[in-house]
Amino acid sequence: MNLKQMLRSLATLIVVLSTVGCGSTPWGSQDSSAKEAAKLNVRWDNDSGGTLTIENNLKEDLILFAGSINNRNNLGGVRKQSTRVVNFFDKVEANDGRFLLRAAKASVYRNKGSSLNSETDVVYGGLVAFDRSKPRNTTIIIQQALGGDAEILMQNDTNMAVQIRINQPNGPVLTTLAPFERNKIVYLELNPRGYHFFPVFQYYDKANGIVQSLMPKSLADGVPMRPVAPGSRERRPEINFNTTNRAEMFSPFASLLVSNEIVPQRGIFLIKGSTMVSRNGNEMINPGWEEIFELDLQKQSSYPISDLQIDFGTGASERVAVEAYTYEAEWTYRVSVKRGELPKIQRLRRADSSNMAIELVNENTW
Repeated sequence: MNLKQMLRSLATLIVVLSTVGCGSTPWGSQDSSAKEAAKLNVRWDNDSGGTLTIENNLKEDLILFAGSINNRNNLGGVRKQSTRVVNFFDKVEANDGRFLLRAAKASVYRNKGSSLNSETDVVYGGLVAFDRSKPRNTTIIIQQALGGDAEILMQNDTNMAVQIRINQPNGPVLTTLAPFERNKIVYLELNPRGYHFFPVFQYYDKANGIVQSLMPKSLADGVPMRPVAPGSRERRPEINFNTTNRAEMFSPFASLLVSNEIVPQRGIFLIKGSTMVSRNGNEMINPGWEEIFELDLQKQSSYPISDLQIDFGTGASERVAVEAYTYEAEWTYRVSVKRGELPKIQRLRRADSSNMAIELVNENTW
């Protein structure tokens, strides 16, 4: 090979290596620098075929990740005080499972690139369950209270996910901590009265194939705390969530799977005084699908409920009552809605709490 041929081969090799180093996604490689991050074209539009709706109530644009803070898990962004539909299936390899959706401020990502830190840079975490064979529409609402400058440190000392609700046990979801997640800084709007933080422990119920919620029996297990401003001479407060008093914990819910089998097809609603919201954050139950609702049993092991109704979207006068039934805590029930038939309750299975560990996908780092 002469010198000219050698130089031509070398030039070709350099081009090939440069192409490989650029990464195969618009987010580049895991090693993208802040300079590269500032140039990247972020997707903000709705994804076709998306099943995950993100409602961002913060005054900041957010970058979303399907799992750990990693460019390969990046789902694009959602603009401040707006909503976006996301298709995440190309980011998860498993056919079914759960991942922790994480959100970071777009401005922070632009400054840090791939050096984002899960402990300090994530402003929101939310558990998402998925099944490729039967995709469900899921809605996640990122609360306005998040994203401020006030700081509090939270730690999850359990093998379950811990959903943090504020001000009351069934209050809005603030964020979610992964199993054994430590030193997580949660940022909130500064409030001199502080907040009341209530943990809801979440585990995967293999018997029913759903995520179940476990709550302390006593309101005293909620933790009142006032976050502090950065740089304050006051020490940053810390909350550790654990299940030391697991014997005092219980599931205050029965799970109701509402299956929409209406022909001709139309969306329906489950009504209990007002329209109920499913575990997936949805109100409407699409035709041919089912949504899972938690029935509050008022801290009783069994509780009669007689005011459930099915709304066909044609007015209150045409609602159909679901039969009165005494539900038992930790059991799953199904009601199939068909036109011309009264909805009947079918008892399915009790939750399997023998193993409360919840496994998450895409938690690895590269």
